[in-house]
Amino acid sequence: MPYSNKAMYNFIQNLPSRLQRNTSGGNYYPLIDGMRWLAIFPVLMQHLAERLIKYTDQPFSTPIDQDPFAFFISRGTIGVFIFFAISGFILGMPFAKAHLEGGKKVNLGKFYLRRLTRLEPPYLIWMSVFGLVLAIKGFGEGLLGHWLASMTYTHNMIYGYYSPLNPVAWSLEVEIQFYLIAPFLAAFFFSISNTLKRRLSMVAGIIFWTVLVHQMGWQYFPYKPSLLAQLPHFLTGFLLLDFFLNKDFKIKNSLIWDVLAIAAYFIMAYTWTEELGKSLVFAIALFSFFFGIQNSRFIGKWISSPWIAAFGGMCYTIYLTHLPLMELFTPYLATIIPGTGFEIRLVGMALVMLPIVLSFSVLAYLFIEKPFMKIRPEELRIVTFFKKSFQPAFIQIKK
Repeated sequence: MPYSNKAMYNFIQNLPSRLQRNTSGGNYYPLIDGMRWLAIFPVLMQHLAERLIKYTDQPFSTPIDQDPFAFFISRGTIGVFIFFAISGFILGMPFAKAHLEGGKKVNLGKFYLRRLTRLEPPYLIWMSVFGLVLAIKGFGEGLLGHWLASMTYTHNMIYGYYSPLNPVAWSLEVEIQFYLIAPFLAAFFFSISNTLKRRLSMVAGIIFWTVLVHQMGWQYFPYKPSLLAQLPHFLTGFLLLDFFLNKDFKIKNSLIWDVLAIAAYFIMAYTWTEELGKSLVFAIALFSFFFGIQNSRFIGKWISSPWIAAFGGMCYTIYLTHLPLMELFTPYLATIIPGTGFEIRLVGMALVMLPIVLSFSVLAYLFIEKPFMKIRPEELRIVTFFKKSFQPAFIQIKK
């Protein structure tokens, strides 16, 4: 084999291990990264379908509003709610282990600083790049205000609609809101020592807040893109974490859990709505989807495979960059992909666009996002500076 071909082969073969995330706790769960891929994929397909409909100049053989496949693809936002549940699961873990397993007490300063050093740099970089692009394209007045609001995760609150810099950033604002209160919510629930009472309290919290959302009208704008409306999804992640850590009620390698997970996904797709009853069913389906995959015979193994887990692990970069990339390429692709059926044209778009998105995301992840995963917050110079500056004062106060 020629040297260049061998080098390329080795690069591709080792790529999954190079893409594997660096976790703050040192524990890596490929299943969770696989879940992240299951969350990002429907989002990609929904946004690709929206671009196809937006930029196509040919009528479809079946009108979009009458096409059941088009409706199913349009439900890709459920991937965002899966992300919310995963965040509840991951962020609650160190607090749950501290309370339920007698693990190390969580240092809140390090917890928040880790979130800051891990998530902020890629976000600030990409949102600034997109803002610069809009400025060059002549976005108009008010761009600076949109940029500042986006930088501070307050765009939804200030403007009441998605950021023009990158509309998908609405969910990242919700995530930040959850990060701020996650330690206190986790401490509240996981400090309940009785397993049954703890789980019942979580279930009660999910039901209560879902009902409250609909009573207060928070499922509508401007509250929809906020933690007020989305909190039940994060609490579902807490409940899933409780079952995961306690290792009870687990029937491994049973096909019934694969069937449950698949059925739950379709139920989520058709119960994502602003109606109270369906929202409660959605919460059950979200739990069942995650729980089914954890105990599945086939799905769990598939999404834990190196390539799927690797792409899932870089979902943050994919999420931040995919929509601007689609806006760049799909106006041209939509006019050249042949066929009149929505399904055929969407598949054709996906075969071209998804490799572009994933290839770009691999490079952006390796050179922009992953380096910040390796940073240990306590080793930052600014942290050392503040420690050295204020520690003597604290010592004197103690004396």
